[in-house]
Amino acid sequence: MAAATTLWGMGRRGQAAVPELTVALADADPRLRGAAAMALEGMGPAAAGAVPALAKALSDRDPGVRQSAAKALGAIGPAARAALPALVRILRRGSWPEAEEAVRRIRGLDPGAVVELGPEEP
Repeated sequence: MAAATTLWGMGRRGQAAVPELTVALADADPRLRGAAAMALEGMGPAAAGAVPALAKALSDRDPGVRQSAAKALGAIGPAARAALPALVRILRRGSWPEAEEAVRRIRGLDPGAVVELGPEEP
């Protein structure tokens, strides 16, 4: 927990820890999973290697972890494009401001822009 919190404060300078934080996203402790996602959010685009694990964390049983994962994907931006299908599935189920903001950032839309979900998946 302390390491993840420290890495969050380091931002992009902590990018060498992306692989370890990616592993921490699957830890049994939801507090550690959430802290890992927050640290990845702080790294922004430098955390692009964690996109698959963050997309998986959008389905975490802990709502705080899901929220932190969505924020991290938004902070990564266009490099998180592979997570768009998971984010769109979430938005089809209902309103989730963090997921909407992540989609805007990944797609390069202006803040507050309408998020088009596109056609239904088969």
